[in-house]
Amino acid sequence: MKSVRMAKDPNHACFTKHLQKLVKTHGGKWVVIAGGSLIGVASEGELKKLTALARKRHPKDIPLIAPIPRKEDVECIL
Repeated sequence: MKSVRMAKDPNHACFTKHLQKLVKTHGGKWVVIAGGSLIGVASEGELKKLTALARKRHPKDIPLIAPIPRKEDVECIL
């Protein structure tokens, strides 16, 4: 049987690459990533503005919008 390799989503790859730093510096906030690039970090109330910026910069991409876990949340999982 042939192994099928799935293409990695660039937005998720960016999130994974920067997750440790995001948890350390911005835990409890939200991250917006589009086009494989970090667009910004915001509180939940500021997400609409940041999402609009992501769509303007990368109109053909669906932005990744995700909560950033707090350091203590990550430590509990591990």
